Amino acid sequence: MRRILIVFCTAAALYLSVSYWYLPNSPYSKSSLDFISSRVIQPIAAANIYFHKFLSLFSDLNNLFLGRVEINKRLKKLEKIEDELQQTKIELNRYQSITKELKSLTNFHVPEKFKQVSVSVYGAPIGFYDAQLITASPPNVTIKKDDVAVNEKGLIGRVSEASSRLIRIMLITDMASRVPVKILETGENAMIIGNGTATMSLKHLQSREMITNNYKHPPKIGDIVVTSGIGGIYPADIPVGMINAIKDEEISVKPFVIFHTLEIIAIIYDHVAL
Repeated sequence: MRRILIVFCTAAALYLSVSYWYLPNSPYSKSSLDFISSRVIQPIAAANIYFHKFLSLFSDLNNLFLGRVEINKRLKKLEKIEDELQQTKIELNRYQSITKELKSLTNFHVPEKFKQVSVSVYGAPIGFYDAQLITASPPNVTIKKDDVAVNEKGLIGRVSEASSRLIRIMLITDMASRVPVKILETGENAMIIGNGTATMSLKHLQSREMITNNYKHPPKIGDIVVTSGIGGIYPADIPVGMINAIKDEEISVKPFVIFHTLEIIAIIYDHVAL
């Protein structure tokens, strides 16, 4: 109770003292009070104004910094997109060149001196060591060993065995297969060797084997390989495949023909039908 009384008296005294300044007959004029108040309030107001200006400036600097960070991020994204577009342009030019070369090879036509006969594919016993097709012998035509099998996409292989009933064809991917070829872009001779897999190896390039120890015209991914006609078994210029990988001295060729989809193939020959 005593504390409450002390607080009440103190508040009353403060109220009376402040009110005294504003009484009509007070010896302290209102202007004096305003003057004293202004001396106290003005610095506080000025400091408050500068503080708000500082906050505004800090906010502007922060926004500028964040804006520069965002701009740098966008610039990096644009550089990445530009690099991707440049790479795409290079790839597009390469494939346009490949497409131009392939136009002359599309729908392979049998050489004039050769005849052809169509046969149905009966089976395809493709194992790790061998890759073969089995077909029926066509009527009224005698097919011989080393006659060549093709379709509209290119070379399939050659006849390894022939009878009056069945024909066995060794595919160009067979491990025993060897096909003399040339690189269409450079005319350089080489040999395609089967691996028993979906791809083949390009070996014995002419420039590397016969002229120097280095490639005269280094092969590139996308180069097209066709038969060279050397050896007398395969006619020249039959599409074989395309170089799809180069690693150190190993050059891989992917055939144009998709063997597991074959149903009808053509066998071309230049001997007299019996």
